[in-house]
This record gives sequence, structure tokens and C-alpha cells, in this order.
Amino acid sequence: MTSGLALTFLGLLTIANYFLGRRRVLYPPFIYSAIWALDLVIFKVSPLELNEVHPITWWVITAGALVFSIGGWLTRFVPRAVIVTRVTEFSRPSAANLGRVILLSICILAVPFMLRDVAQQGSGGTGSTLAAARTEYVELASEGKAADTVDSKLPLFSICVTIICLIEKRDKVFWAAFLVSMVCCVLTTGRTWILMLLAAVAVVSMLKNKKDNITGIFKYGLIPFLFFVVLFIGLIFSNKDVSNFRGNNEAVVQNFTLAYIVTPIPALDYVLTHPSEYAHAANHTFSLFTYIAYQLGYEVKLSPALDIPISVPWPTNVYTVYKFFFTDFGFLGMFIAFIVIGFCQSVIYRRAVAGGKISLYLCALLTFPTVMSIFDDQYTGIVFSLLKASVLAVLYFCFLNRVHLGIRWPRFNLGIWPTRRGEI
Repeated sequence: MTSGLALTFLGLLTIANYFLGRRRVLYPPFIYSAIWALDLVIFKVSPLELNEVHPITWWVITAGALVFSIGGWLTRFVPRAVIVTRVTEFSRPSAANLGRVILLSICILAVPFMLRDVAQQGSGGTGSTLAAARTEYVELASEGKAADTVDSKLPLFSICVTIICLIEKRDKVFWAAFLVSMVCCVLTTGRTWILMLLAAVAVVSMLKNKKDNITGIFKYGLIPFLFFVVLFIGLIFSNKDVSNFRGNNEAVVQNFTLAYIVTPIPALDYVLTHPSEYAHAANHTFSLFTYIAYQLGYEVKLSPALDIPISVPWPTNVYTVYKFFFTDFGFLGMFIAFIVIGFCQSVIYRRAVAGGKISLYLCALLTFPTVMSIFDDQYTGIVFSLLKASVLAVLYFCFLNRVHLGIRWPRFNLGIWPTRRGEI
């Protein structure tokens, strides 16, 4: 198979998913096949000189999109009762804004701690504080010393709070939560958190307003997309070390944007054509369980926080979503995993379309790993994040959204205003 045939197949699969999904553009199989088709278009027109990509890689990319789609198609056999059934505790209307204010207040109070940590990490480096802090964070992660503090959990928490606020109401509380979350995402010194936030906001806006179509993309998705592109490029000059480029802005943008998009494909090709080099690699998919076993004293091999970089010939340490599923389970296990992922994500999506609040919340978070599939595996990493996010959602929709102060302020009548009927 060639890149041209792979692109043709993915294009036809995208069209099929568009109609099988009833012209809904947030249908997970449609997003998955569309994002891969777009990636191949960029790959073919890219001016970058890259290593040769062998037919096996194009087969894996097309077969992966197909089996993910098959998983989504299988949800047609799920009983309708499973899709439309609601948990009463999660469906009750909100009685007050106090719950959202409490969550927002936690985010605001935690931001100074995150600011302090970024300032400390970036104080001894060269360039901007964000660039120096990012260098320090990357070094700590490569040494397995990544921070596990409260403020390190703040970006995900703030994004979840923003989603909850938007599901309830698009008001001042939501916009405040959005701004606080944006600050937290920028302070991570990365750019993927910003994508996660903006994608979640666009998904919730489209599904809440029943605009899950092409019109909805332009109405609710275009501005977040353009905003992300501006930040994606703009943040390069504040949180990346660009001193080696000697002021060549075109080379800077090319290295930190275009190369990010197209290099994972030849990197995946290297893995698929050199499987023996990864035969004894640590299991990545179940890294959470191996980490727990390690903490309990068992001798297990931990998966590194950052993957080993290779040259294609551009340096990269990301290999698309397929690498770890292949090294962990082989071809058959990898394709079975993507059928399961496509099925589960599509069930959650269908429940979100049917009006489930927590399903809408999870659907918004799951769009991120789907979009990031052309870049890296975010599915295994987001499982634990989804568990924590689900706890927050259950806490809010079962309890916090019905909390109010319960204070009845006394009424004063000074004889100027007439009393209401029945009042003395």
C-alpha cells in the first residue's frame, strides 16, 4: 500500500462515517478517520525531508481507522434503553450556582501555587521563565522525577470545572472558569492542555445547542480552532528554546508545528520495521497497574514518562497512537483494542446526544485523545484521568449543584414601601 491509496481509503471511510453517523460531525469514527485523512494530506504536501515510510505502516494506519470505525458501528446493536436510561440523581435540575462557585474558587486559590512552581523551575535557566521551566520539567520527567503535587493536577481539574460550568449555563461563572483554566494550561508550558480545553468547550457547545453538524463546526468550533492555532504558534516563542535558530522565524514555526504533525508517521514506521528493538520494552498500556505494583514493592519494569527519541531524520519521541498498543499486544491485540475503544467512545457519545450530562462531560474529554491519535497515545493515559474526572462529576451532579447557603435574609419595612399581601 502507498500513501496515496491510504489517503483514498481514509477519505472514503470518512465519507462513509459521515453518513453512517447521520451527518453528525462529532461521531467518534468520523472524527478519527477525518483527522487521519487530514494528517495524510499534510504529510503528502509537507516540504520536510523524511525517512521512507513502508507499506506496512500505511496498512496499520488504514486498518486502525477501519477497526475503530467498526467499533463505532457495533453500537447500533446496543439496546436503546442503554442509551436513553438516566440516573435520577444525575438528571435533577441545578438548584443554585454555589456548587460551581465553590469549584471555581478552588481553581483560583490554587493558581498562585502553580505560578510559584513555574517561577521556581524557570528561575535558573536561560530565556523566558516559561521556556526555562519547560526545560526543567522535561528533564525531571526524563529522569522519572516528575512532580506529583496538587498544582500539577490543576490543569485537568480546571478543565473539568470549565466543562461542568458550561454544561450548566454559559454565563459569567463559565467565562471566569474558562479564563482561569486557560491560565493553568499556559502555565504547564505545553500546548496540548490548551487543545484539550478548547476541544471540550467546542464539543459541549455543539451538543448542548444540538448543532452537531457542519454548521455547528463553523458556529462553535471555528473560533476555538483559530484561537488554538494562534496560541500554538505564539507560545513557541515564549516556552520553547529557539536560540539555535538565530532569528529564523520560518524555521522555528516549521520545526515546532509542521514537524510535530508529520514526523510521528515515519517514527511509527521505524517501530513497525524494527520490532525486535521493542521486544522487551516495559508495558505502557497498563503502566498505572505496574506503577502500583512498584509502589507495593514488587520488581516490575516501569514505562518511562518520555519515550526514547529517534531521528527520522527530524528528532521526535512520539510515534502516533499505535506504537504502544503494537509493542504491548502485537497486531491482533492492537486492532482488538481499537475496536473496543471505538465501541466504548461511541456509546458514550450516543448517550451524550441523548441528553446525559455525565456522558456529555466524558464525551468532551474523550475528543482530545481522538484528535491526538495522529501524534501520540493519549487513550491509556486518560483512563485514570477519566476516573478522577468522573468522581468530580458525580460529586457535583449528585450534591454540589443543589447546595445553597440556606440563609433567609430578614426583610425590613421602613414604612416607605407598601407591605406585600399577607405580611404584617
